[in-house]
Amino acid sequence: MKHNTAILDIGSSKVICLICSAEGRDSITVRGAGVKEYDGFVGNRFVDEQQFANAVVDSIAMAEGEARIRIKDLSVGVPASFSKLVLQEGSAEVTSRSGRITADTIDDLINDSLSFEYPAGFELMHSTPVEFNTGETVTSEPPIGNTADSVSATVSHVFVDSAFKRVVSDALDRAGLAADMYINVPLSSSMFVIPEKERTDCAVLIDVGAKQTDISLIRGSALIACETLAIGGANFAGDIAYGLRIPNTAAENVKRRYVYSLDYQDSIDIIRIEGRGALRVEHAVIQYIIEERTKQLASHILALMKEMGVNMKGKPPIYLTGGGIALMRGSCEYLEKLIGAPIKVRMPWMPRLSSPNYASAFSVMDFVMHADDEDNVGRLVGMVAESKFIKKLKGLFESGR
Repeated sequence: MKHNTAILDIGSSKVICLICSAEGRDSITVRGAGVKEYDGFVGNRFVDEQQFANAVVDSIAMAEGEARIRIKDLSVGVPASFSKLVLQEGSAEVTSRSGRITADTIDDLINDSLSFEYPAGFELMHSTPVEFNTGETVTSEPPIGNTADSVSATVSHVFVDSAFKRVVSDALDRAGLAADMYINVPLSSSMFVIPEKERTDCAVLIDVGAKQTDISLIRGSALIACETLAIGGANFAGDIAYGLRIPNTAAENVKRRYVYSLDYQDSIDIIRIEGRGALRVEHAVIQYIIEERTKQLASHILALMKEMGVNMKGKPPIYLTGGGIALMRGSCEYLEKLIGAPIKVRMPWMPRLSSPNYASAFSVMDFVMHADDEDNVGRLVGMVAESKFIKKLKGLFESGR
């Protein structure tokens, strides 16, 4: 029986549990999936912790029921709202007898970069060097085997909110589980959605979720910037609901049917509302509401990218994902015109749920499945190592009983 991997993805409107098994290096089989909606979070606080815990338990039960297996280990995706990024310089002397840089040299460099006071209330998740400098060469690839006296690098350190961990841990405890590792979703999603060759310099991921938009900058395998806007797909539906005086469920259906840049002329949209029959609305009204909100979102995204140091004149690779607007037909092309740069929507093919609104969940799964690959050394430090060490200790004590 193939090894199964389980993950929990915590979005701003739903919790997703996936149970998958690997079919070769680049193919997986979804054995079980559980999706449960909840009220989400505002900033770095859950709206209703009890409801969130119920959603976690229910999504896990749904996935286990479909896969007909009991989850033993589970990894958790950490949203941008519960993460913090710190870029820090580090350096190390080359002490090997051969005078060549080794994996131990890189470890020493990362350790040196950690000589700062951690953000209060946060714990380390990932430490990834962004770019190496040996004095003669500058490269994003670990210069292992190169001859040098020393090596330095900017290291990307990503932290998780300790309060978030406690809430998740309490929820998982109800299901008889504990998190094996915590994974930053902006990092995993960027690596999953954006092809490796396009991340060599700097690439941008715009993740429009239900209640927020995360903008991430990635270079190689390192997250170098991440910011969040409090605008998401729910705002579009909310605008429609308010403007047309219709329920949110009906407004969401209107949003999903909308196609950007179509010439509807004087067409009428028929909106069917349970208990109220059909409502006739000029399509120009719907168009105005959606496009005005899109213009506002694009304006904020563009301003934030410039603040983050993105060189828009250099036409950096920009990708769009998430369930907020990526599924709306024509949204990518419309955003391109507003932002003034090419934007792509990419979701690596999956056997099930192969849609941008599940990209973050599959990105966490992909990250976990490939965490031990040789080319991913340096992705995970701190909490992962601690988790595995504690598990070994527990195994020793339990075996001695």
